[in-house]
Amino acid sequence: MLRISPEEFPNRAFQLAYFLHRERKTAAEIASRALNKLQLAATAQGKRLYYRLTGRPDTRKARSKVSMGEPHLLQRLVYVESEEYERRKESAARHSHSANDVTPARHSDLVVYFIKHMVRITARRNSFYVTLGLSRLLYNYSTSETMELYNLIIQDPDRVHDDYYYRSRKGVLLKELKERFGELVEISKGSRGEQRWRTSENGQRHHELVAECLRWFTPWATPCVVPERFDPLNDPIKPLNFEGRQPDEEHEVEVNRIHAALHPECFVRLTAANRFAPPDERLELPHFFLANNGDEGQDDSRTPPSLSSDELRVINDLLVQEAMRRKNASTGFLRVLVDGVQRAEINVDHKALAQFQVGEDAELIEVYSSDQHGDLLLATHFLNLNGPRTQDLAISAEGGQRISFTINLLHDEDGSPTGAQVAVAFKETAPAGVTWLAMKGIWTSVFGDKQQSLAWWKPVAGFVVLALLFAGAWWLVTNQQEKTEVVRVVPAPAPTLPVVPDQAPIQAPTSTPEKPPHNQPQVAPSPLLATRKPAPRERDETYVERSLMPNTGANTETDEIATRGIWNRDLMGKPLKEIGKVYIQTLSGNAATSELQTELRARLAEGTVSSSPADQADAALKISVRKANARDDDSRVIVNVRAVSANGYVVWPDARRSLSWRYIGNSRFVADRIVSDLTKAIVTEKGQK
Repeated sequence: MLRISPEEFPNRAFQLAYFLHRERKTAAEIASRALNKLQLAATAQGKRLYYRLTGRPDTRKARSKVSMGEPHLLQRLVYVESEEYERRKESAARHSHSANDVTPARHSDLVVYFIKHMVRITARRNSFYVTLGLSRLLYNYSTSETMELYNLIIQDPDRVHDDYYYRSRKGVLLKELKERFGELVEISKGSRGEQRWRTSENGQRHHELVAECLRWFTPWATPCVVPERFDPLNDPIKPLNFEGRQPDEEHEVEVNRIHAALHPECFVRLTAANRFAPPDERLELPHFFLANNGDEGQDDSRTPPSLSSDELRVINDLLVQEAMRRKNASTGFLRVLVDGVQRAEINVDHKALAQFQVGEDAELIEVYSSDQHGDLLLATHFLNLNGPRTQDLAISAEGGQRISFTINLLHDEDGSPTGAQVAVAFKETAPAGVTWLAMKGIWTSVFGDKQQSLAWWKPVAGFVVLALLFAGAWWLVTNQQEKTEVVRVVPAPAPTLPVVPDQAPIQAPTSTPEKPPHNQPQVAPSPLLATRKPAPRERDETYVERSLMPNTGANTETDEIATRGIWNRDLMGKPLKEIGKVYIQTLSGNAATSELQTELRARLAEGTVSSSPADQADAALKISVRKANARDDDSRVIVNVRAVSANGYVVWPDARRSLSWRYIGNSRFVADRIVSDLTKAIVTEKGQK
């Protein structure tokens, strides 16, 4: 797979937008909006934002690692942002007038828009839909011929669908294209009842424009892997054949297949290998109903210029301006849009989570806040209905806002995607934002949700919160010794001793203590601990105290959820019994944390539960660590730990309550106990019916 530096992104986006509209101003606006949304695209690994772009490839300034799909996301975002401008021009063309500096679309423009939209709705799915769209809707190849073409592209006969599936999926694409272009196109029935476009009488004259469109709409930086000449029965095309076992690893091969279907030269080679008529002879463009359908003799050249330094400066200024707005934004209500239609609203002050369902035609999710300048984009996510069944992605904006997406795919009986269950969660991570949300929550719980009262209360509440923080810190410091003494209460539970009338009170021993009477139970070691000298260090360090603690916030995040009933695997992720790999997520940063993390990894490497990176783990083992006290001779630590599934649901110690295990002891033995307890809990749940 070829690579594109982010420094090339502005010029690429500008040139693609110019090819669509042939207007520099429009192209610059589309590129700016697409680049802004690209910076806020949620990913599984998180995202590093960048603003100042040079517009020239420079390996010294480029990031060391660029996501393979990032250029393709930008390409798709240009398609999305272009549609608003396309519809304006189409409206002007239907009414044969130019208003508000909108140039009416010509017939050649509609050809470009039609092919672009067909590529947009097929490439967002997979190579099957791309092959089907080109072969059956742009060209007039038969269903059997389309099946042969896809057989070459997929390189796996077992994955070729039957002819009924081809016809049903063609109907889906036809419907979506009709919804997009409305009265501009007409669907008619052929002799056998097949639905097709009412075709243009002179569509063949646009075959060069069609080929140019397909070159521009082929995924960027992808190679031609189809040989010029090959025998389809005896010459496999290895870059199109996926030999792995994990479907999530097929992405690069699938991009090669989409290239092979879209790129005109590669598609010609595929048709020639099957001895089909060339695409130019099968081209059938729809007839577009325009008020003025004549654009003959006009310059149809769409060769785009390069982005000028002034245009690049405008793009950079917009990106910086949007970044500053996000940094200074105060969140209250968030709007969640799917393909431009609002689907949910999040009231951050009450419940920072929205859940809804989308159909198989859904493409782009956007999350908006607002400020004094209007709507403010915080996050975007392209839906991938052919990816893993459960997808977790997130984006952290400049103001400390973290937007996370949990996607659970829905399938029919045949395994085909029918949509997805979407959960969008908001979390404020900036200290000021966290304090303000907590302050508003306290106010609301006491006085009710009266927004008009908050205006005068903000400065007063700020001072109150600061005073409480200082008071809490002072209390922790002054009570540290008392806490230490509580930690030092030693013994494991022992039987209660009966009262012996002739036994003297326990004192510091000055001589050998009296032997107890014969009728006294043999349990004397527990009370003697109060009088004996300290045991050797080695013996004390092996002792680990464990207790259940309520949710104190020490190792809890706002997106964690306790279950309220039966575990729903599709929604909540893997239950405790299926946990085999954990990601150690430290919620404190100190030397004691690093030491315990090292010990945990060593113990996990030896057991049935192993440590793994975040993107491969079944659950996160969240730990917070602090020293038991400040004495140099005490190596013990206090550790709070809980396990949370990849979907944010608590799986251990108790999925139905917000609890954490609390361990006190030496790091080495605490790590042993944590791994032992977690493993036992998993084994126990596996054994339950």
